[in-house]
Amino acid sequence: MKSNASNDNLQPLKESTSLASRFALVAFCLAAGLGYRVLVGLLPASILQAGVLLGFAALFLLLALLAKRASNLSKYWEIPFAFFVFTIAGVAGDQSGFLQQTFVRQILHEAPSTNNPLGSTVTGTVLAQLVSTACLVIPIILLTKASGGDLRSIFIDKTRKWWPLVIGVIGFVVFYLFASSGRVQRFFPNNGITHSRFLELAPAIIVLVLCNGLREELWFRGLFLKKYGKFLSPFSANILSAFIFASFHVQIRYTPALLPFLIIALILGVLCGYLMQKSGSLLPSAIFHAGSDIPIFLVYLSYVS
Repeated sequence: MKSNASNDNLQPLKESTSLASRFALVAFCLAAGLGYRVLVGLLPASILQAGVLLGFAALFLLLALLAKRASNLSKYWEIPFAFFVFTIAGVAGDQSGFLQQTFVRQILHEAPSTNNPLGSTVTGTVLAQLVSTACLVIPIILLTKASGGDLRSIFIDKTRKWWPLVIGVIGFVVFYLFASSGRVQRFFPNNGITHSRFLELAPAIIVLVLCNGLREELWFRGLFLKKYGKFLSPFSANILSAFIFASFHVQIRYTPALLPFLIIALILGVLCGYLMQKSGSLLPSAIFHAGSDIPIFLVYLSYVS
């Protein structure tokens, strides 16, 4: 018989929990994830927003510390701690947050000038994405290590199976070819980007979407899937993270077809979670996710110099 040791990092060992405890856990996770989204949606990007979110993060940290010290709750402590990390990373790197909005709006969304040569340019857009990705990813890594966690617990690891990586790459290529054909403009209006302009923008697009695929897969799924998987089935854990992921897109403005887009985002979230669970790595899902973002970033790049 095959040893299960090789699968330890793919599917975490299940904790014994009652059905009521699992329902309470799901309710907590939904309240935590949607709570962050509601706060960001209701509060304008400001010092007030940052302060409220930091208070939200402090609450999660307190819950994690209390759970860790309580014998009957100690097995759950990693979940509120994950939401603490999620919120801190969001304050630092979420593009809807105060810090990133200040950088993007005041520097990169101004007209190019001698004092601001990056304003509203492709180069400036790429720079903004690199900065926001670093600001989100670095706190997650540092806080995970500081808590004594292994980076494999957040899927920063080599892929254990190659077929999810193949699917990720094929998906990226298919999305790239579909976007280059111009057939996405009805769903994602992009100011009439031509095929030649698309090819000019291709290097920037690839950098932008790979950064976004990495940051969102780590933020929404890498942080949570193994922690959920200790108490829920792989499918239930996947659905939970995908629902929270889709909810963060309710206020998007880059497509007029919001409801179909949210359904697609939910399906995409489930598929990316499946690739992550099966591979044990962020890489396949990040690449697949990146491909799906190409039409979206074409919208942004169609309005820059």
